[in-house]
Amino acid sequence: MSKLRSSLVSLSVVLSACAGVPATDQGPQSAMERFRTAFNKQDAAGVASVFREDGKLLPPAKPMIAGNDNIRAYWQAAFNAGVSHIDKTPIDFIVSGDLAVETGSYVVTFKDQLVKGKETLVWRRGTNSEWSIASDIWNNDK
Repeated sequence: MSKLRSSLVSLSVVLSACAGVPATDQGPQSAMERFRTAFNKQDAAGVASVFREDGKLLPPAKPMIAGNDNIRAYWQAAFNAGVSHIDKTPIDFIVSGDLAVETGSYVVTFKDQLVKGKETLVWRRGTNSEWSIASDIWNNDK
């Protein structure tokens, strides 16, 4: 009987912890759709708008890029160089309060090449309940 009681206590603790999370909360998934749409339109300002004002890009083999203006400039330069499309596949979203971590893979079109890679994004929910990217790190598979 003590195993049953222990299991029920554990279950009630887990259910209590989940009670504060709305069942309809999709985390940053709708914000990621805004990112994807802007990216595929080669809209650097739209991409940057999904980031926090103090957001950070951590591109491979390059220094960190911080702030919306610098993020917009980075993506505009990438689009000018031939980056034109992204397909993203979320692998995992972990949401805890006003923070979320997204792990995923991507395929980016660069000129006539498809470039595959993986990424991790840290999202924060602002006081307006909107999700924005705090940090974005990625690297290509090759």
